[in-house]
Order: sequence, then structure tokens, then C-alpha cells
Amino acid sequence: MREMSFRGRSGRAYQFTQVAKNAPWAREKGVALFAARGPFGWRVVKLSRLSGRGHDVQPIWDYADAERFGASAVFIAHETDPQCRARMIADLEAGLSPICVTRVEEQRLAA
Repeated sequence: MREMSFRGRSGRAYQFTQVAKNAPWAREKGVALFAARGPFGWRVVKLSRLSGRGHDVQPIWDYADAERFGASAVFIAHETDPQCRARMIADLEAGLSPICVTRVEEQRLAA
């Protein structure tokens, strides 16, 4: 497994671990980052909240959506606090400009 750091807009670095696409990563609590390999490193395609519930299929749909835009890698940051996960996603989306934004960000942009 590969360890990677991704920086948010705040400058804070978040530690992620690359996991196999077919591993049970969607059952974890934390944040999933889906990325595509580019000429200058990883390009973040989409971020997804991981609730830690086995029946939550939203992260799987998020990955399927990210694959349509070239994502081929899954990175996981373990975080048990839901508020910290939300702040992490907001910070990373603001700093990394992913191709696809999360539903919370979509709702904010529509308002």
C-alpha cells in the first residue's frame, strides 16, 4: 500500500493510503479520494464520505462516476468524526479542484 499526502486549500496535508479497487474500502469510516494518473502526478477526480456502514453504496456509485472521468486509483483517509470528514472534504475540494464535486458542494453551488 502506498501512502500519499494531499493538501487542501488551508495548506493542511491529509494522509491517504492507496487501496486496491476491489478491496472492501467502502466499509471504512473516513474519506475516499478517487484519482487518475497524469503526467504530473495524481489528478483528483472525486471525493466521497465513507460512513462505515456496510450497506452504504453511495461511495461505490461515486467511484463508478469517477471512473467515467478516468479515475483508476482509490485512496482512503481514516477519520471517525463526521464533522472532521466534512471539513476535510471541503478543504480538499477547495484546494484540489476535483473534476466532480460532492453532492453537498453541488447543493451549495445551486443556492
